[in-house]
Order: sequence, then C-alpha cells, then structure tokens
Amino acid sequence: MSTFDPAVFLDASLDEANSTVSTPVPEGEYQAVIDKVETRAWQGKKDPSQSGIALDLIWNVEDQGVKTLLERDKVQVKQGIMLDLNASGGIDTGKGKNVALGKLREAVNLNTPGQKFSFRMLEGQMAKISVKHRIDGEQVFADVKAVAKL
Repeated sequence: MSTFDPAVFLDASLDEANSTVSTPVPEGEYQAVIDKVETRAWQGKKDPSQSGIALDLIWNVEDQGVKTLLERDKVQVKQGIMLDLNASGGIDTGKGKNVALGKLREAVNLNTPGQKFSFRMLEGQMAKISVKHRIDGEQVFADVKAVAKL
C-alpha cells in the first residue's frame, strides 16, 4: 500500500470534466441495510423558536439492477425522522408519538416492550424501504419515506 502524499495529490491534474448531475435512485421498493445512524439538532428557518432532534439513517440499497442503472457499486438513500421528545429531553413513547420511529423499529424487529433498545442497534439491520422523489428547484432527491419488514 502506498503512502498518501497530500502535495502530490493537490498537484495531480485531470483532463476530463466531472459530472454535475446525480441520477437519483428510482422510486420504488427495495431491500436495504442500514449503513449509518446519526442524530442532529435542528432549528426552524422560518420560525427559529421551533427546534428539535432528528434521526438520520443512511440505507444501502441491495438491488443489483439499481446499482447497474446508476453505475455504482454502493447505492445509498437517506431517511430522516423528526423525533418527539418528552419533558426531560428523552424519546417520547406516548400514544401517537414517534410513530415513524416505531414503524422503523418494528420493521427490524427491535420494538419489543421490555427489550432494551439503542439507536446504534439499528446499524446493519435489513428491511424493505419505499423510495420517493422530492424536488427542490431543479434537483431531485431520493428519500426513504416508509419501511416494512422483509
């Protein structure tokens, strides 16, 4: 294995243009594995008094047809879940709260009462995902909108 030299890398030249458009994963249902789980704090742009915590999941799509279509070995899509928090800042488990989280946990068999759960347990779990497109100006994004058991 060679040693990475930042100066050599910065001086390397290209004679081909880079792509400026990314083809989104087609809408549909796919078998996928959770590759990464992260949380982030958010604050409303229109109303800065609105804030909370979101759960972001990166799913690896396990569909050879999609990989071939997009000419990629690894195809990923993102799922964002806004979390309902209780008064002490923990996950609200009340009726009608964190339904998207409950559906995700149910899909990967991690939603059993009395059984310990942590978000890190989601990594490596497999489920069926539903991908839908979201348009923002001229860009098209593929987002995970639903999950179900395989």
